Amino acid sequence: MTSILICFYQKTHLRLKKLFLNSKEKYQIDKRLSLYLLFLVVIVFMPWISEASANQQLYSELKKYSEPLDPVKAGELTSSLSKYTPGLEEKPEDVVVSMMMENDTFTLSQQLTINADKSFVVPDRTEATYEVAPGETIAQIAEKFDLHVASILDANAIKAEDSKMIKSGTVLKIPSSDTSTSSDWIVAINAANEAEKAAAAKKIAEANKQRLLAKTNAAKTSKQSSSAYDGADTGGLSFPLASSRGVSQSFGRGHTGVDFMANVGTPIYAAASGKVVITSRGWSGGYGNQIVVDHGNGRATRYAHLSSIIVDAGDKVGRETPIGYSGNTGRSTGPHLHFELIINGRPVRPSL
Repeated sequence: MTSILICFYQKTHLRLKKLFLNSKEKYQIDKRLSLYLLFLVVIVFMPWISEASANQQLYSELKKYSEPLDPVKAGELTSSLSKYTPGLEEKPEDVVVSMMMENDTFTLSQQLTINADKSFVVPDRTEATYEVAPGETIAQIAEKFDLHVASILDANAIKAEDSKMIKSGTVLKIPSSDTSTSSDWIVAINAANEAEKAAAAKKIAEANKQRLLAKTNAAKTSKQSSSAYDGADTGGLSFPLASSRGVSQSFGRGHTGVDFMANVGTPIYAAASGKVVITSRGWSGGYGNQIVVDHGNGRATRYAHLSSIIVDAGDKVGRETPIGYSGNTGRSTGPHLHFELIINGRPVRPSL
């Protein structure tokens, strides 16, 4: 650098002589003028000299922090560069944490292991609480905090199979670091899911079984003869009760028969000879315990709300043969016999 300045000075001095001295007269150049010019040149080139020196120092600093660069060295590099970048403020610890979060190839425990022998202080993670958002699962929460699911379950004393029951608004404890890396929770949840499926299938099977049993019982309580009466009783109908206290409701206005008031247990007789085609016990569409007798030629009679039945479907009965006892079963407001006359499938007013 000095030799360059001397050479520049000499050339400048000669040019000044040629400029101010003609061929005939030689003027004496004041040496002070040359010194002034030299000082001016030094002032002009001073920023360049300072920048070159700074760059040389910066390159020296960068060389110490060549790749690979771990988070702690990055923080130290930030401190070293801060004196050259007064307009940028970056804390070393912020750089360390940022690199740890961005570096997906290392877990938090591995990062802490790498920096275990460093004197640089790394900020510790602290325990926290977290409120479960709507629709959020335990696996999503664990991923959000970069923790294993098992660690969160352990911190909150939650069984793996119960993790699916965590509801929105539940407050969970979030540990500062992993306390467990076990994957047993996955096995437990899968087992719980299989158990739920098995329980649901069992429940459906039991419902189907009960439905089938109900149909079977209904078939047992309602016996119907498949063949009609092969004879015919064309005579008038006999009174179907041993005794009665009168009529409580007559035929008509939506009522398909005649209701005879009678005490529970009063004997009931067939109104004409024929064949029993229906015996039904239970609700039977509101008729309660009932009997239907086919008398031939499209004529039949119904006896409903009985307390008991003493014939079976398929039995042949004669006129005034006992077939059951009056009662109060089915849709009934009191003890009575509901008696119907059915002609070709339609109820008509009986003549007794």
